[in-house]
Amino acid sequence: MKVSLRNVTKGNWVDVIHLEITKQQEDYVALNSESIAESCFYPHYVNRAIYLGDDVVGFIQYYQELEEDLPDEFYIAQFMVDVKYQGQGIGKIATELVIKEMSAIPECKKITILYMPGHHVMRKFYSQFGFVVTEEDDEHGVVMELDIK
Repeated sequence: MKVSLRNVTKGNWVDVIHLEITKQQEDYVALNSESIAESCFYPHYVNRAIYLGDDVVGFIQYYQELEEDLPDEFYIAQFMVDVKYQGQGIGKIATELVIKEMSAIPECKKITILYMPGHHVMRKFYSQFGFVVTEEDDEHGVVMELDIK
């Protein structure tokens, strides 16, 4: 299975915003169009299309925590795989790729994710990469972190 990460560009952004998730996931995942639009105002946001061969099948957005004055922390803000491709291991490979990509950035010492209350499948998913829960709040969600260096 040839999974890769590529920049979101003028040539593929429409494919990225047309990706779909399940009805149940809509409460937990932002719209890709909103994430891409937000990145226009924050040049340090990184938008990556997930490809399976030549097909766009998912989206990941991450950024350095500059607004929080935590330049050694990176945050995965958006992650999704199209409903037609879920359950095939694409998300796992894409997560491994994005962790490798962020780990190669000299400033990156920690990667953080946040998942919303009720979306606990994400705890098991991220735990397999070494993320550990550092904060848990029934209202604001669960924070998991991965130490890099």
